[in-house]
Amino acid sequence: MKLVIRAEDSLTLQGLVEPLQQVLKHSASDTLFRQQDWNRLKQLAEPYRDYCEQEQWDLEERALASLLSVCPIHQKEWSLFVLPLPIPAALPLSILEVVTGLYVNEVESSTFAKPLDFSPLAMVWLREAGVMPIRAWSGKLHKVIHGERLAILELEDEKADRLIPRYYEQKNHESEHIDEGMLLLQVNLDDTSPEWLAYVMEQCLRAGANDVHFLPVTMKKSRPGTLLQVMCYQSQAEALKTILFTETTTFGIRSFPVACHRLARRFIHVQTEWGEVAVKLGYHQKNRVQIAPEYAVCAKLAEESNIPLKWVYQQAIRLAEQESDVNLL
Repeated sequence: MKLVIRAEDSLTLQGLVEPLQQVLKHSASDTLFRQQDWNRLKQLAEPYRDYCEQEQWDLEERALASLLSVCPIHQKEWSLFVLPLPIPAALPLSILEVVTGLYVNEVESSTFAKPLDFSPLAMVWLREAGVMPIRAWSGKLHKVIHGERLAILELEDEKADRLIPRYYEQKNHESEHIDEGMLLLQVNLDDTSPEWLAYVMEQCLRAGANDVHFLPVTMKKSRPGTLLQVMCYQSQAEALKTILFTETTTFGIRSFPVACHRLARRFIHVQTEWGEVAVKLGYHQKNRVQIAPEYAVCAKLAEESNIPLKWVYQQAIRLAEQESDVNLL
C-alpha cells in the first residue's frame, strides 16, 4: 500500500490520526515498544517545546499515542510519503532544524487556519517513522481519505511491497531501511605521516564515524597520496571535520550527502564444540541473506583450542543456519 500525505495547512498529529485510522488496521505491536517509541519521540521534540502552547502540546502528545497504535515505528506493511509541507514563514531559526530532510514551503502565517498550530512532534514523527518526502505523486489513485485540511492519497502500486523505508539518522537497525541522514567526508593528503593517519582513524571512530578508510591516489605533480574518507551522520559532521582539520595537514574537506541501505539485523548465540559464539544475521526484504559470526570470539576460541580459525567460523555458520529463521515474519 502506498499512502501520500497532502496537507493544505500546518501539519499536526491531531489531523493525521483520524484519516490514518480509516485506512490502516489497528496494529498488534507490543505495548512496550509503543511506549518506548512514544518516549523517544517526545524526547526528540522536547527542545522545540517552547514554541507550542501547553494545550496544543498536550493534544499532540495524545495524538501521538493514538498514532503509534495504528502506525508503529518499526512494524509497517505500508509505505508512507509526504508532499511538500506548508510551514509558517515566521518560524524562529532555532526551530528550523526540526524540518531537516523534508520538502517545505514557507507561507505567510495569515494564510493558516490556526497559525500557531505548527507541530514539532509531527515533524519528528515524520522523520522517525521513515515517511519519505516527495515533490510530487504519480500513480493510479485508488482512494482519498480526508482529514482536517489534509488528505491521505491511497495509490495502487504494484511495487509497494518492495519499497524500503527511508529514515533520517536511524540508529536502530532492527528493520531494513535506507538511512539518508549521512555524509561522506573526503580529504586528499600527500604530506601526512602514515602513523598520524592510524591515529586519525582511531579518533574518528571514537567520535562516532560509521566508516573510515584510506585509498591510494595520485595528486598534482604526480605525487602519491592518500584519500581519507569518513562516513558519518550529519549531526556528527562538525565534530569529525574538527578532527580532520586538527589531526591532518589538509586545507579543505569535501562533503557529499550519501544514503546507506541497511539490512534488518538479528543476533543469536550458538554453541560450538569449542564454546559459545555470537552471530549477526542480516535480512533483505525479510529473507535471510547474511550470517556473520563474531570474529573476535571465533579467533579467541581457535587460539585457546589450537585449531584453525575457519573451523570455528564454519561450524558457527552451520549452527546459525539451523537455529535461526530463514524469513522474518
